[in-house]
Amino acid sequence: MNGDVVDSAKIRRGALFLVNIGVPVIVGVLWHQPGGSLIGAVSGMLLAFADNDGELCSRLRLLAINAGAMAGGGVIGYFCRDSAPALWSVFVAITLSVGMAARGGREALLTARNGAIAFIVAAEVPTFETKQIWYLIGAVALNAASRASDQLFAGPLPLQGGAPLQKPTGPSGWLRFALAFSGAAVASMWIGNGPDRAHAIWIVITTILVMLPDARASYRRIFERVFGTFAGVVAAWVITSVFDSTMVICIVILVIAPLIPHHHARRYWLHTALIALMVLLAYDLTLLNSPDITKLLTQRLEDILLGCTMALVGTVVAFPYEVIAVLNRIAGDSHKGR
Repeated sequence: MNGDVVDSAKIRRGALFLVNIGVPVIVGVLWHQPGGSLIGAVSGMLLAFADNDGELCSRLRLLAINAGAMAGGGVIGYFCRDSAPALWSVFVAITLSVGMAARGGREALLTARNGAIAFIVAAEVPTFETKQIWYLIGAVALNAASRASDQLFAGPLPLQGGAPLQKPTGPSGWLRFALAFSGAAVASMWIGNGPDRAHAIWIVITTILVMLPDARASYRRIFERVFGTFAGVVAAWVITSVFDSTMVICIVILVIAPLIPHHHARRYWLHTALIALMVLLAYDLTLLNSPDITKLLTQRLEDILLGCTMALVGTVVAFPYEVIAVLNRIAGDSHKGR
């Protein structure tokens, strides 16, 4: 009976991701607005992760809070993009807030992180068309409608299980983590800033997503994200090299979408690979039949590696005692071997 519950939850969660990613992709392609497909699919995915167990009001509340954080972060980022002092000062404040928000648990971390992602995208994206705002609004409405339908027909959706984090101890531990988190994110944006501002988006988002208030969990995410991204990039390269059909790309995205939420806790590399593949294929819709897609895939892999490197450095700074303990253990084992 318990297995039936688990299977039912997986099917429901997969269906929600299929709707919230697939519908914007199809609408954007039919309306010849591939940029809207990309924006709607990514926004729909981020909001789909911001779900909750319990009654519908609890699920919609978390959706509304995350949508508000993303809207606020996006607006602030857009108005800061042409002023370096404003951009950097606000970004430091936001990343410090994300680091401290982790202390408040899952909901606070999700909300703060999504707001930070929206800020960096709005601040660094080269161009933005006003009509694409409708895809953002549509992503929120679609999440609300799909969530309400799911609740109506099947009731509360259980949360996915995950290993508890070994969080920092005391105010000083949290402050050190927040400072290290912010420092790693700021360094990522500084490295990514250049002629192609899209680099900053990928590097910073990678750093923000993989660095957790738990040394072991962060290290695992960092290394699995590198492997998963490589797998996703290779898969995207094969698919885009063999097929130059919009229909085929859309079908692959629709197949991938319902698989995305199921591997977050135990197979983070596969979770990362599926997200990377979906996003890169959505990018490909904007560059269909262009030779630039191969260059884009290589650049995105480089960006992920840089973002993971910054997160690795930040984690070492945030949790120095864990590093010292490991080094002492290695030195002790070496001494015993003699």
